[in-house]
Amino acid sequence: MSAPPGQQPDDTDASERNAERAELHFLAALTDELMRLLMTSGVLTQAQLNEIEAETAKKIGSIPRAW
Repeated sequence: MSAPPGQQPDDTDASERNAERAELHFLAALTDELMRLLMTSGVLTQAQLNEIEAETAKKIGSIPRAW
């Protein structure tokens, strides 16, 4: 059965959502690793990472994590 004009079938929507979710998880994990490397190499302090986390959380309306 085809979807109405301008809409994708439900299975395509679910597949796209799963792909987007996987990409977001990948980007979050990559960001975590990069931030951890910046801290362990002495480029940024833990306090600076906490500030970055707090500002980012504020922008997206979530709770910041502690570094």
